[in-house]
Amino acid sequence: MRPVMRAKKSRILAVAVTVAALATACVEQDDDKPTEEDLKAVKANILTTAPTPKFPAVADLEGKVEYLGLDAEPATATPGKELKLSHYWKAVASPGDGWRVFTHIEGPNHQGFINADHGPVGGKYPVGQWKAGQIIRDDQTITVPANWTHQSLLVYTGLWRGPTRLSVKTGPNDGQNRVLAATIPVNAPPKPEAARKRYVARRVDKPIKVDGKLDEQAWKDAPSSGLFVNTMNGGPVDQATEAKLLWDDKMLYLAFQVADTDIWSNLTKRDDKLWTQECVEVMIDADKNGKTYVELQVAPNGTLFDTFLPEYRKYEDSVDPKAKQFSWNSKAVAKVVVDGTLNKHEDKDRGWVVEMALPLADVKGMDKTEVTRLPPGLGDTWRLNMFRMDMPQGPGKAQQASGWSPPLVGDFHALDRFGELVFADEKGNTMAAPPPGPHGAPSAAEAGKANGGKSDKADKAEKQDGKQDVKNKKGKKKAEAAGGAAAKP
Repeated sequence: MRPVMRAKKSRILAVAVTVAALATACVEQDDDKPTEEDLKAVKANILTTAPTPKFPAVADLEGKVEYLGLDAEPATATPGKELKLSHYWKAVASPGDGWRVFTHIEGPNHQGFINADHGPVGGKYPVGQWKAGQIIRDDQTITVPANWTHQSLLVYTGLWRGPTRLSVKTGPNDGQNRVLAATIPVNAPPKPEAARKRYVARRVDKPIKVDGKLDEQAWKDAPSSGLFVNTMNGGPVDQATEAKLLWDDKMLYLAFQVADTDIWSNLTKRDDKLWTQECVEVMIDADKNGKTYVELQVAPNGTLFDTFLPEYRKYEDSVDPKAKQFSWNSKAVAKVVVDGTLNKHEDKDRGWVVEMALPLADVKGMDKTEVTRLPPGLGDTWRLNMFRMDMPQGPGKAQQASGWSPPLVGDFHALDRFGELVFADEKGNTMAAPPPGPHGAPSAAEAGKANGGKSDKADKAEKQDGKQDVKNKKGKKKAEAAGGAAAKP
């Protein structure tokens, strides 16, 4: 069995879904020449006229094969039910020996991966036998998993041979030589929205000195994000990380406090692939449109990575063809203080601190149309998420990923899992203080509104959560699984 060819960002780890008759790797298909009986069986699937599929998707695969589109029966998929897919291929020239068809089924943002590889026309007509000019109809039937919760089902297809996919020169594709054949609606119940993580950032009345020391009183008073957790399952991780945020009229300030017994990084150029070693990371979707966002990373040696994404996993080159990926630069300033010795593996370190100042205007990236209010008003909210990559040294040790709001899938770019950043005043109030009551003090209801709408019980609960975080930090258990392997951002 050959491994599934994954997307180039290895941090996207597809979630396997059990489904009858579907394996979790590209399926080896019989490459023997078809018999006369096979040829008779496939004759009905060699079309003499071009089809008009419900989901047209004309794609050119290296001038050898064209993918014409897909029919689906029924037109709307239902979890637990069968779905018939009819693919239409046109052989422009003989593809050559060894090529096989793959079919991948996924939900939005690469969630819920299903491998539906199969031999063309029921395994009776291998790709290597296709003749120039033929239009081949290739039917397959899959069963949509009963636990499928996504509102759509994306069908990707193409041709593969060994470690290589036939390149998709034109037509809808994911940039990984997979043709996007169709996006099929699913008759699934709406997915309940999980409680969103929330951080209330306090305002400061004077700029923070970015030196990595965090010795200002504002940092001492700022609430902790709580310990980061395993990105895949929300459980504890080996080494603690927590964050704090502050803001003023010009800057968003971020601080990461990272426990680390072996601090290292040898990537020194701006926009190096910091996520492949050790770093902290923040992604910000300021206008909450679930589309445009910026991403910044800092390594323990102070190297900075930043990029603008106009939509999910698209980069600067999709805005400006002349631009390169990761070419957008913010005006962020970051400083790192290491408690230990950088890049010395034989000793035991204690940790490192990152302090960063990001100009508020930079959260718009290259999007000149974004209407996010700057500076924010009290109670304004943005969406963001924060992560930490830890790469222990030694044989058999895997990279560990932890995050503030765990995506629970192998993809840090799960925008629907971003938490909420709320802008507050110096005391943490998200609304202006109400006028005093008849005895010079606000009423209980008014006080609750000034405290972001929290009741006394909620306030006590938050304090209790803070105590629990301290307790967890002192006696945290090691995670059984590292979760979230490193990958391209």
